[in-house]
Amino acid sequence: MVPELSMNSLAEAKQLPAWDSRGVENPTPYFRLPMTEAATQFYAEHGFLVIEDAFSLESIEALRHEATTICRGDRGALKGIPPWTGTETDVEILRQILCIHFPHKISDLMFATLKANPFVEVLTNIIGPNVKCMQSMLFIKAAGKPGQAWHQDEVYIPTRDRTLCGGWIAMDDATVENGCLWVIPGSHRTGTMYFQEWHGDERFDCALEAQGFPYSNDDAVPVEVRAGSIVFFNGYLLHRSLPNYAESGFRRSLVNHYMSAESLLPWINPAGPFSVATLNHRDIVMIAGEDPYAFQGMVDVHGPHVRPDGKGGCGSNEYNEK
Repeated sequence: MVPELSMNSLAEAKQLPAWDSRGVENPTPYFRLPMTEAATQFYAEHGFLVIEDAFSLESIEALRHEATTICRGDRGALKGIPPWTGTETDVEILRQILCIHFPHKISDLMFATLKANPFVEVLTNIIGPNVKCMQSMLFIKAAGKPGQAWHQDEVYIPTRDRTLCGGWIAMDDATVENGCLWVIPGSHRTGTMYFQEWHGDERFDCALEAQGFPYSNDDAVPVEVRAGSIVFFNGYLLHRSLPNYAESGFRRSLVNHYMSAESLLPWINPAGPFSVATLNHRDIVMIAGEDPYAFQGMVDVHGPHVRPDGKGGCGSNEYNEK
């Protein structure tokens, strides 16, 4: 338990000059662009940051349409996609898929979104002038679909300097009912990695759950946001989402992961006598500044694929073996 990062102290953060309260009791501050020192400070202390209205509703509607097009398989090969007959409605298509990894590999719109101005402005303030992206994930999360148990993104995407940051675009209003993010404020600050085990909880998908952290569910706060908002969160921040309990509808989001370009990315160990200290995965996209490792070239390793949601069991897969 970390008393200074309690619900009460978060509520006191409303005194920050950039606070936009929206008249709700949720203790999460909602900042607006342009980026301020207060927002940068809040991210450093609490490990997350909400930027409201980062994307227009027109842009969000375009992302929703693109998500359906991708799920239909009309943007290119997508490993794990169900065998569509061509007669399914958009809703029937979307209900079958929980998450797609690396949609930017087949979608020009989602590739362009990696470098959208709100990302560049915020990330160059909270990370530094040189920023790279290595992953995108498109979550559909229809009513009834599971959430993901407590975890830290750094467990999956290692950095050398603790700059990993997720940028979570709300494509629908995200609420407690439909499965918004929950975070444990300040849980990133020690830089401790909490190793994961199988949870056996039907509320969650096939990803494992962090164990042994000194917090409880009572320390968590919901991050309810309007469509068009971006939630930024540190790679060491403990976070989770619960199932979509709404009677109908979706909680769609596009999540991109970023880090400092100066940091090596020891994500994938290629064949050969490489030292772990010098591993540097190069399937990346530069979004701001200069790439100090440009001389190493680029690779195209990751392909877009559907993530298992646990329907029919998880079995043996990359998500519950990490």
